[in-house]
Amino acid sequence: MGYEVRLHAGFRETPVYYVADPEETTDHEIDEAAEDLRLGPDLVRELVVWDEEFQATYNADVPQDSDFSSPAQEGAWLERGRRLAARIHQESPVVTSVEYRGYGAIPSGAVVFADQ
Repeated sequence: MGYEVRLHAGFRETPVYYVADPEETTDHEIDEAAEDLRLGPDLVRELVVWDEEFQATYNADVPQDSDFSSPAQEGAWLERGRRLAARIHQESPVVTSVEYRGYGAIPSGAVVFADQ
């Protein structure tokens, strides 16, 4: 079985999406994804840090003001996510493709790592 994965951060949401069972939701906690997708501990740690960085930008008092502190910080975070998506595809023996969406700033289908 091969998984088609989407890496897409959202406030108070897990960033890893795939279908493991048609009867379940498609969003999965990082530790659950690590087991299903057979991700190594270094990659899992980096995914957790990447997600925590995004969650830290959330402003609960004024959610619409949630943002990175600078365009440079946002750009670096987006690039780390792109590299993590590529690593998920490269390192997992059961992933056939990974679509990377950042936090939705990257259009659907724009960054996809897939088997040939």
